[in-house]
Amino acid sequence: MDDVSHELCQEKISILKEYVSKGEEILSSIEDWENLDLILEERDQLILRLKNMEDHLTGLKGNQVCNSDEKKQIDNLVKLIQDMDQSCIHMIQAEQQKTLQDLKKNQQNQKVADYEISLTPSHGTFLDAKK
Repeated sequence: MDDVSHELCQEKISILKEYVSKGEEILSSIEDWENLDLILEERDQLILRLKNMEDHLTGLKGNQVCNSDEKKQIDNLVKLIQDMDQSCIHMIQAEQQKTLQDLKKNQQNQKVADYEISLTPSHGTFLDAKK
């Protein structure tokens, strides 16, 4: 049973490392928001794998499954994931604000352009005077 426990802990560590790499992908491609949906879905799949694994580990021996080094490594990975998720949240919010400001500026420029077009007469005394 000890070998099975060790393998499960190593697999859990491997899944957490994959999760960290997905977090890095998010951080490196935050401006490319079209790809974020796919990365987030892959992360969700990793979360489901972790949940299933946790259920299996709990069924084995409770909290006595992983040795202290493995627990420490898992704790460090979880802390790293939490920090990365906070960074992702802040970067996504900053990108949202930037996009919102760009949309507002674009809308304002469009209003100015429409106003300038409406100032140019297409008929009337101004055009008749040129003839």
